[in-house]
Amino acid sequence: MAKRKVKQAGRKAATDAAGRSLASSKAAVARVSGTWTLGSLVRNVLMEGYGGLGDMSLHDFLMKHFKKTFGVKNASLAVFMGDPSYYVADESVLGKITSSSPYMELMEYKAMRREVNRLHNMGIYSLRQWADAADNVRNISVQVRGKLNTALGSAGHSGGPMRDVDALGGELVEDAYDSVFYATWSYVWRNDECPERWLWMGAACLMPGEQLHLWSEAQADAPYDPEEPWEGDEVPGVCGKLVLAVLSTWEGWPHMLFDAEKAHRERVDSLTGHNTACDAYIRKENVRVWHIVREALDECFEGEGVVHPFLVIGTSGSGKSSAMGPFLLNQLLHYQSERLEGVVYFVKGEAYLFHRQEKRVVHYRSQVCAVSRINHMISIGVEGYIIFDIGEGSRGMEGLPRAWGIVLIASPDMKDFHEFEARQPCTLPIYINCYEDVEFKAVLVWEMRRQLASNQINWGSVNLRNYWEVVRKRIHMVGPLPRYVLGSEECYRCRVIDVKAALSRALNGRAEHYAYLLSHPDKWHMDGTTNMMKLVRAQSGCPEEARNEAVCTYVRGRILEEAMEDFAKRELRRDVLVSFEKRCVSTLEASGLQAFMIGSVVTEVVQHLKYLPREGETERSRSSVLCRPAARNRVPTTFHRFSSADTPVEMVAECLYKPAEKNFPVVGGFFLVDAVGEGVSFPEGAEAPTQTIVLLQVTRPGDHHTTTCKVCRLRERLAASFINWREMESRLSYEMIYVQHANSAAIATRQRCSRSGTVGDLASERFWGGVDQFRVKLEAPIAKLLLQEIYDVKITEDVAAIVRDLRGVNITAVAGADSE
Repeated sequence: MAKRKVKQAGRKAATDAAGRSLASSKAAVARVSGTWTLGSLVRNVLMEGYGGLGDMSLHDFLMKHFKKTFGVKNASLAVFMGDPSYYVADESVLGKITSSSPYMELMEYKAMRREVNRLHNMGIYSLRQWADAADNVRNISVQVRGKLNTALGSAGHSGGPMRDVDALGGELVEDAYDSVFYATWSYVWRNDECPERWLWMGAACLMPGEQLHLWSEAQADAPYDPEEPWEGDEVPGVCGKLVLAVLSTWEGWPHMLFDAEKAHRERVDSLTGHNTACDAYIRKENVRVWHIVREALDECFEGEGVVHPFLVIGTSGSGKSSAMGPFLLNQLLHYQSERLEGVVYFVKGEAYLFHRQEKRVVHYRSQVCAVSRINHMISIGVEGYIIFDIGEGSRGMEGLPRAWGIVLIASPDMKDFHEFEARQPCTLPIYINCYEDVEFKAVLVWEMRRQLASNQINWGSVNLRNYWEVVRKRIHMVGPLPRYVLGSEECYRCRVIDVKAALSRALNGRAEHYAYLLSHPDKWHMDGTTNMMKLVRAQSGCPEEARNEAVCTYVRGRILEEAMEDFAKRELRRDVLVSFEKRCVSTLEASGLQAFMIGSVVTEVVQHLKYLPREGETERSRSSVLCRPAARNRVPTTFHRFSSADTPVEMVAECLYKPAEKNFPVVGGFFLVDAVGEGVSFPEGAEAPTQTIVLLQVTRPGDHHTTTCKVCRLRERLAASFINWREMESRLSYEMIYVQHANSAAIATRQRCSRSGTVGDLASERFWGGVDQFRVKLEAPIAKLLLQEIYDVKITEDVAAIVRDLRGVNITAVAGADSE
C-alpha cells in the first residue's frame, strides 16, 4: 500500500510539471482506461498512469522531488537516463537521485516504453492482435503480460483475461508454474537417537522456497550391495542420515493433470490411509538420474557436448511417474542457465509447456499440437527440454524433435521406446533400482507424521511396527514395488494373483531354466515374465548395464522348489540310464549344507576341520563341538527353510535351518547342538553355556570377512524369525564353520569384523569376538563318503579317482553362499 501511494504521488507531481498541454493527453488516456475494447492500443494500455513523464525535463524532476537542481545542467529526462553520471559527477548526489522512488518509477516508464516498441516491431498494435499472438510472443515480462491480459478481460475477450488460447489449442493453466517451482521440501532421516517406535527415524519440513541438500553424485552413484542394504547417507543440514526426500505441491503434478482437487476427492488407495497424490517421494536413485541429466545439460550449454536423449528405465510399479518425472521437472525449472527457456512434460497423450522466463504453463490436450508448438519455438531459436512419460495413452515419441534434450521414463517391458531408440541411436539408458527396506520405512514414517499433523489420527493409534510387518510380508510376496506394497489390500491381492499366475505359466516344465536364470541374471531377458522379475543396475558408466532378477523371495523360492522337484523326478527316471560316474558329478554339484545331516560325513568332516585361532592362540587351542561324538543333536535330522515373511517359530535342536533370502547376512545356515566344544571360554561370573549354535557359510574365496552392520542384521533377523532367540542368545556358545571347495584358496586366518560406523559397532564386535571360527574343505575323502551314503554303494577306486580329479565343481548350489 505504501509503495502504491509513493507511485501515485510521483505520478501527480510529474503531471503537474508536464504543463497544461499534457493535461489533455493524460485525461485522454484516463478516459480509455476505463473502457478497453479489442481495438484499444497496447500503447495506451501499457502507458496508463505514466502520462507526461516522457516530456519532463531534468530540472523540473529535481525541483519537484528534491527542491533543488544540485547545480546540474538541464536536459530531457530521456537523455539524462541514458547516462546519469555525465550530468551528476558527485557520486553521493547521483546515488540519492537514482535510488529515489520517483526515479524508480521513471525506470519503469522507460522499460514499458521499450516493451511497447518491441510489440510494435512484431506488428502488435491493438488488443485484438495481442489476443491472437499472445502464445507466440516470448521474452515479455510478467508485468506487461498481466496488464495486457487484464485489459483483454475488460474488453470482454472470450476465454477470459487470464486464459491464453493459441491457434494450436494451448490453454493457460493457472498457478501450475508456481506450484511446481515453489514446491515444498520435506525429508526423513535415520538416527539411532530417534525412538524405536518411529523405526529410529525422524521427519522435518522446510519453509516454502527453501531448498534441501540432496545426495552428492558420489553418494547417489554408490553401487547396490544386496548383502549390506543401504541405511541412508549424511548430507549437510540433516541431523542423521538422509533416507527420503518429499516434494509437495498444492496444485498437483503433470501425471495427475494438475487436478489436485479431484485427487483429494477420490477414495484413498493406500496402506496407511494417507492421500499421497501431491507428494513425490524422491529417492537417492532419482537424484542420481538428475546428476546425469544436469551434467549433459551443462556440457551442451558450455559448447562441450551434444544434445542426446536419455531413457530412464525402472521396474513397473516402482514409482517412476509419481517421483522421477516431478523431480526432473522441478529441477529443470530451477536450472541455473537462462538459455533453457522451456520445459515440456508429455503424459497420457497430453502435454504441459512450462515457459521459464514468463513463469507460465500452457496445456495442450493434443500431443501433436504440442510437438508443433515446440518445432515453432525451435525455429525462432528457443532452447528447451522434454520429459516424456511413456505410459497409458502416450504414443508417438519417435516424432519428438531432436534439437531439444529428452528424458523418456519407461518400464523395461514397454515396447514403444524401441522404435525411438532405432530413430535416435545415441539414446543412453539410465537404470533405476527398486526401493530398499529403509525407504519403505521412511514412507511409513512420513505418512504417519502427515496424518498426525492434520489430526487424521492421534498419537495412541500410531503403530509403525505393525505397518512394517505388513509391508515386509508384502515385499516377500510381490517384491519391493510401492504401487502394490504401499497400496490398498485389494491392490496388493490382485498383484499376488498376477504373480502366482505368471509363475504357473512360466514354470510349466521350465523350472530348471528359471533356476539357471537366478544365478545367470544376464541371460534373463524380457520373455513375458514381467511379474516375476525386477530390474537391478549392474554397472554404472556409459552406457549403463542392468540385469533382471527374481522380484521377491517368494518367486525365488517357488522357482527353486519346482526345479528341485523336476530334478528329483528326472534323476529317478535316469537312474538306470545314466552312468554312475555322471551321477557322482551331479551329486557333488548339488551338495553343500546337507552334508552336515549325514553322520558318517560329519565324522569325516571333523577330521579335516581347522581352527582359525585368535591372536595369542594356536590351532590346538580349541576344538569344535562336532568333534564330540557323544554330543546330543550333533547331526541334524530335519531341514527347515525360513524367510522374513514367515511367522516366527521356536528354534530347536535336531533341525538344520537355511534362510530363503539370497542376501541373508553372514551365514548360509545353522543348527543347535546340546553341548559345547573343548576350550570354550565365557565371561567371568556368567553361567557356563550348555548349547552351541553351529553357523555354516559355504564360500569360494580365500577370505570371507564381515562387518559390524552385517553382524547386527544377523542378530536382528534371528530375533525376528525365532521367538526364543532373545532368551537364548546370551547363553549360547558360538561356532562358525567356513565350508570350501577342494580347489578353493584355503582360509588361513581368523575372519575380521570391520566397523561400519554405527552406534551398535561395539556390541557387534563383542558378539563376533565370541565366535570360534573353523574351516573345512570338501576334499576327496569327504566327497567319497557323501556319494557312498547317498547311493548306498561302496565307492570303487575308479570312482574315487573321478572324485579326486573333479575340478571347478560348484558345491554352493544348495548352500546359498556366493551363488545359488
